[in-house]
Amino acid sequence: MKNFVQNTLQSQKVFYRYFRKKGFKRFLKENVLESAGSNEVKAKSVALGVWVGLSPFWGFHTVGVLFLASFFKLNKALSYMSTHVSFPPFIPFIILVSMILGSPFSGGSIHFGEETLDFDFIKTHLMQYVVGSLILSSVCSLLFGFLTYAFLQKFGRRVK
Repeated sequence: MKNFVQNTLQSQKVFYRYFRKKGFKRFLKENVLESAGSNEVKAKSVALGVWVGLSPFWGFHTVGVLFLASFFKLNKALSYMSTHVSFPPFIPFIILVSMILGSPFSGGSIHFGEETLDFDFIKTHLMQYVVGSLILSSVCSLLFGFLTYAFLQKFGRRVK
């Protein structure tokens, strides 16, 4: 388990170092606009990456997205890049929004003011988080997929 955590952290460090080295414009041009595949495949790859990145499968994002991208014959690099939508500063907000979205569907409450973060809290609200996380990941993946497709239609190469 220790090696798994170290490998996951190392893969994120490599991605961020690569991204910083290239800069945003060059990274966008080389890895998104000029990458192989049609605009539909690229948009589906981004949507898959966002879905996996916001899903409740913490720790398995890299393995999951690479497996699913291979299975659906999508762009693995774009899918992997898109999983990083859940980088550490955003995790508390992702969890909060997931719990708020999941509360109507799981019968949980959204009043967290007097709660303490302990094992009983996690046991009580786990289903609420999982349901909300799946809703959030599905909605955001559709949104990012359509936005990526529109962006690529406007600025990208058209490859059939």
